[in-house]
Amino acid sequence: MVMNRQGSTRSAGKNRGRWLVWLAWLVALGMLFGSVLFGAVIMYFNTQLPDFRMISEYKPALITKIYDRNGAIIAEYANERRVWVPINEIPKPVVQAFLSAEDSHFYEHGGYDLKAIIRATLVNALTHRTQGASTITQQVAKTYLLSNERTYTRKIKELILSWRIEHAFTKNEILELYLNRIYLGNGAYGVAAAAETYFSKSLAELNTQELAMIAGMPQAPTRYNPVKNPKSATARRNIVIGRMRDEGYITADQAKTAQATPLGLRVSTLKQGEDAPHFAEFIRRMIADQYGEDALYNDGLNVYTTLDLKLQREAEDAVYDGLRAFDHRHGWRGPMEHFKTLDNWEEQLQPVMDAYAHSEKIGVPAVVLKVSADVARVGFAGGAQGTVAASTAKWTGRKAMSSLVKVGDVVVVKPTGSDGKDGTHQYSLEQIPAVQGALLALDVQSGEVLAMVGGLGEGVGFNRAIQAHRQVGSSFKPFIYAAALEHGYTPATTVLDAPVVFRMGDKEWKPQNYDESIGGLTPMRVGLEKSRNLLTVRLAQDVGMRNVSDLCRRLGITNVPVTDLSVALGSVDESLIDMVAAYSTFPRGGEYVRPTYLRRVQDAQGVTLYRAHPACEECLAQLGAKESVPPPAPKVPASSAMSPQVAYQMVSLMQGVVQRGTGYALNALGRPMGGKTGTTNDFVDAWFTGYTPSIALGVWVGYDTPKSLGHGETGARAALPIWKDFITAATKDQPVEGFAVPDGIDFVRIDADSGLLPGPTTKRTITEAFIPGTAPSQVTPAYSNDENGSFFGGGTNSEGGGALDNLLKTFGIY
Repeated sequence: MVMNRQGSTRSAGKNRGRWLVWLAWLVALGMLFGSVLFGAVIMYFNTQLPDFRMISEYKPALITKIYDRNGAIIAEYANERRVWVPINEIPKPVVQAFLSAEDSHFYEHGGYDLKAIIRATLVNALTHRTQGASTITQQVAKTYLLSNERTYTRKIKELILSWRIEHAFTKNEILELYLNRIYLGNGAYGVAAAAETYFSKSLAELNTQELAMIAGMPQAPTRYNPVKNPKSATARRNIVIGRMRDEGYITADQAKTAQATPLGLRVSTLKQGEDAPHFAEFIRRMIADQYGEDALYNDGLNVYTTLDLKLQREAEDAVYDGLRAFDHRHGWRGPMEHFKTLDNWEEQLQPVMDAYAHSEKIGVPAVVLKVSADVARVGFAGGAQGTVAASTAKWTGRKAMSSLVKVGDVVVVKPTGSDGKDGTHQYSLEQIPAVQGALLALDVQSGEVLAMVGGLGEGVGFNRAIQAHRQVGSSFKPFIYAAALEHGYTPATTVLDAPVVFRMGDKEWKPQNYDESIGGLTPMRVGLEKSRNLLTVRLAQDVGMRNVSDLCRRLGITNVPVTDLSVALGSVDESLIDMVAAYSTFPRGGEYVRPTYLRRVQDAQGVTLYRAHPACEECLAQLGAKESVPPPAPKVPASSAMSPQVAYQMVSLMQGVVQRGTGYALNALGRPMGGKTGTTNDFVDAWFTGYTPSIALGVWVGYDTPKSLGHGETGARAALPIWKDFITAATKDQPVEGFAVPDGIDFVRIDADSGLLPGPTTKRTITEAFIPGTAPSQVTPAYSNDENGSFFGGGTNSEGGGALDNLLKTFGIY
């Protein structure tokens, strides 16, 4: 029995040994087969994998930014909101937040986390929950090289690429790729873009709860979108804060405080040029034409312009206020439209709201829900309501609101900033002006555009400051006077201001002064100050339109006919930009400078693609330069349009327009400035163009389809108030400047009416600017001087004209 047991034991041992051998062989074969299979899989997918080295050549689509002259952003253009930040410039807390949220073992694994993969596999197989196990490296592989398809084959490719990426790039390089490319909702790609989008901050300005919220979004950008799903975003943020605490990045107290803090969103979208709509669109088109649409929307160009956003806002306000005042002068035109029923009035109003979104500065559309003599109750898209008191509509000339609107009318209203007794917001009755206007301001010294308003509207359409060509009226007269000064006239030269007839074939042209008066022999200065048409036409005839046209060409105005005397009174069409540029030549000492809009264009790497004024770039680097001292003005390409002496004489003459003439409303500002009004026939166009020693400025007012602005709507009434409002704001708190006087100018006191030296009967004198040798030497004779600034009497062509009557007969005029 004992023998049998021992034999059985040996037999069993032998069998177990055989089984162990067989098991070992099976394991070996399995491992061999697995290795072969693994190798085959690798070889199979190796032929389908993209080249991971493409990552190093990746060129991100970046935002093109348009800046003003002081570095403020005017507009941003991109298909995606993306800002690339080098890893050494990304604050450490940002990295810590993302490691806590996405991959706490990032610096330990080789591209994938095997434990996390096994855990996720078990959770996904045994529960109804879905758990991911992707490392940051895997997310980089997917984002840069693969699609978003959810398949096992894509996952295998992802693992292989992750391993390769880990062996080709450093951990910090992988982090940089990840943090700048990850999608974080609301069109934001990368952490810097997300910081701007959700909090209007830079990365360095983010606090713990803010960066934790952003770090929690990659897992599900839509589900955790703080704008659309704030509760989910808050819950996810608090989880990330907890993980940061567990990882030792923040203390328990810091975590508790951060988790109890509201999201505190300050959402910002890409700036679309809202503060300077026409200028922004002008620059957008310029960059697209020069560098292409793809570069504009993808290459992250930095475009530094000449605009001053502070002045631009003043310009927009001035134009709006001026056109609003004009519109109010011409009365109420009625409601925008009428709803037949108030059913679903909120939904009915929304498309109207959308259509007039660009007119928000003027007001917003609202529907009248109830109306009485004293007040109207209005509703807005979204359901809010307010009241409009009859006292806010006095400009309409009607006393009762019920005489202006009825229930169902859609009107434009604007917040007054106050509330009624019941807490209801109060509004004023407005209407969108039918008239249009434009403003353009240049830096006199450099010719740089400081402000541009192309009209009321969103800016994508017609730019009236650049594209519109309208008759300029009397704004053209300074060019006649400048040409005369170049050809021997002086500011004191007297010219006959009397009726004249020009015959052109069978047609006759009989120009007349605005007030139909005649002034006799009148000094040129008075002729310009009072905008005397008859005097100006005679002056143009004597000087010759060919000489006038030649001067205009030197001033950048190239389409002046040489045979049409009516051009002397402004029958020629010009753009606002060209008129302002031409006028700026006078205070610049006779040098014409073509207007510029750009200072510098750089690509995303800082390489300069365009530079307007190379000499200015190193201004502050000059020996002894100080930041507190403004750098010297850049040397700009200029051409001599007239002598400095003639230019100064024109400045002096146009100062007279402000001090005593059609621009007198500006005299109260107490600053040296010159300018000229312009009004075309039937009051179709109104202009005021002028300058201070530092700013050249022009304003135009008119209808897009030319028609009369209304009787009396001259340049002095319709355009000059806009000019005045802007220049008042632009020079506020600035020292008073004087115009520079060049060498070669003699100042002589003369009789203001005769243009000669003062005599015994002189009533008014003026100090006049003369080129040496051209001052009068004769003394004013004992004739009576007209109080209106003419010599030999004056007044209308009526009986009892005295000396003027005899003079006109002598000339054969009547």
